[in-house]
Amino acid sequence: MANDFRLELATALGIQAAPSLCAIQVAYNTYTRKMCPLAIDTLLPETVCFLPENFPHLVKLQTQLSGSTNWVNVKWGLVAPQLEQVTFSDTGYRCDPRRVHALHGILHLLRRPHRIHRNLRHGSRAPGIIRGEHIYVRILPKNEQWVAFTLFDKRLGKSVVTSSFYTNEQWLASCAEMPAIYIRNPGTP
Repeated sequence: MANDFRLELATALGIQAAPSLCAIQVAYNTYTRKMCPLAIDTLLPETVCFLPENFPHLVKLQTQLSGSTNWVNVKWGLVAPQLEQVTFSDTGYRCDPRRVHALHGILHLLRRPHRIHRNLRHGSRAPGIIRGEHIYVRILPKNEQWVAFTLFDKRLGKSVVTSSFYTNEQWLASCAEMPAIYIRNPGTP
C-alpha cells in the first residue's frame, strides 16, 4: 500500500519514483547511519567500533554459489559496491531476520553484559571456529543467551564485533572459557 502511494505521488508530481529498497538494504542504511559512527567503551576495557564491512557478519548475510544448493557467508567485497550505492537487490541472498531485528541492541549488550568470557573457539579457520577473542553475554528468559564476539583487528587497528546471535547455555559452555572474566552483580540492572 505504501508502495502504491509512493508511485501515485510520483506520478502526480510528474517525477520518476525511486525504486523501493529491499529489507537488507534498509537494514544496512540504518546500521551505517546509526551505528557506524559509534565507538563503544566496554567493561574490559576495550573500545569497539562499528564498521560497514562488519554488517554481513552481524546479519549473517549469505548467498548460494553458482550451481550449488549450499548457502555460504558473503564476503564484504562482494556486496560493498551495491550496498554503498544503495542498489542492492536481495535476489539470491538471505540473512537472519532475528539478527537484523537485534542489530541495534548490540550497543546495549556491549555496554551492559551479564558476563564476558574469553572465546575458546577463536583461532585458525576450521569448522566451528568463531572469530573473536571475547564473548559478551546477556541472559534472556527460557535458557536463551544473546552473545556478541569482539576482537582487535590488526589490519584495521580497531576492536570490532565479528558476530552476534542467540544461543543457549549448553552451546555457550562449549566455547566460552570458564570462569567468566566479568560477571555483573545480580542486583545491578
